[in-house]
Amino acid sequence: MLDSKRRKKSAEWTRNILLVLAAAVIIAVFFNLDLMRKGESVFSNSAAKKLKFSGGLNRKAYTNSEIDRMLGYLRARNDLFQEVRIEASPQDGYKAITPDSDIIFELYVTMTDGFTFSTPARRVDRRDLVASLLNKLDKDLRAYQKLKKEGRNPSSMINLM
Repeated sequence: MLDSKRRKKSAEWTRNILLVLAAAVIIAVFFNLDLMRKGESVFSNSAAKKLKFSGGLNRKAYTNSEIDRMLGYLRARNDLFQEVRIEASPQDGYKAITPDSDIIFELYVTMTDGFTFSTPARRVDRRDLVASLLNKLDKDLRAYQKLKKEGRNPSSMINLM
């Protein structure tokens, strides 16, 4: 009887030590494993900090999938952008925003090397806003990269394309 009590206590201690070790390993893996996702750390979220909204349409006016799409673009080019500010407002501020609402937007972009560019105001339907924003941002980025490739170093650009 005394021997069986000792075995039970010994087995209990062994089980508890193994559980504590397993928990320690899981915590260590979670905090030390810095998984990369398209150039950005899972834990840093730096692309989300670079995307700013102003005007009548703030961050809450966009769906999660729209924001994820914009952040995906920024994550893939995370080392190029310092800040991307989207200024978007409905054409008619008093009317409810629907997919057919006209939205006027401008982009203000600062690159990591200090280069800035902005776009003139453009009008687009609300349903096409994110696609238009990303198309314009991509065009401007390609123009910036072309200038850099040619060896030019202007400090700013307004791309009217």
